[in-house]
Amino acid sequence: MNKQDASVPPAPPRRGLGGTLKGFVLWQYERGSWQYDVMVGLILVFVLLTPSRYFHDQPVYGRHLGGDIVRLDADANGTRYRVSAELLASYDDDPQRAAEEVLAVNLGHPVHIARIEPYSDPNGAVTWYDVWVGE
Repeated sequence: MNKQDASVPPAPPRRGLGGTLKGFVLWQYERGSWQYDVMVGLILVFVLLTPSRYFHDQPVYGRHLGGDIVRLDADANGTRYRVSAELLASYDDDPQRAAEEVLAVNLGHPVHIARIEPYSDPNGAVTWYDVWVGE
């Protein structure tokens, strides 16, 4: 072997389509290679173009922590929601007006409050309201 042959890097092993796909699945390519760029591009295309309904996403009610608004049940009188008293107090002093505003924002359409009932803790402080929204 002469000196010139020693400085030439060895040729990468030839891969067929199966070997290339195996390399994609096992993430065997170095950053900066065209194969790596293709893998990242495919991931981006999947994330950006896949509709959210494919993942069975459910709407998140409001910009507050979970549990501030909970849909309980629905019957002929309407849909009942349990709404945190603290959340309603942050919108308005009147629970009826606050519930209309909060539920309209979170449901995405104006609502009509058919009934509202406060629930208190053992110390007498109102902790939540059950709110019936007329349909």
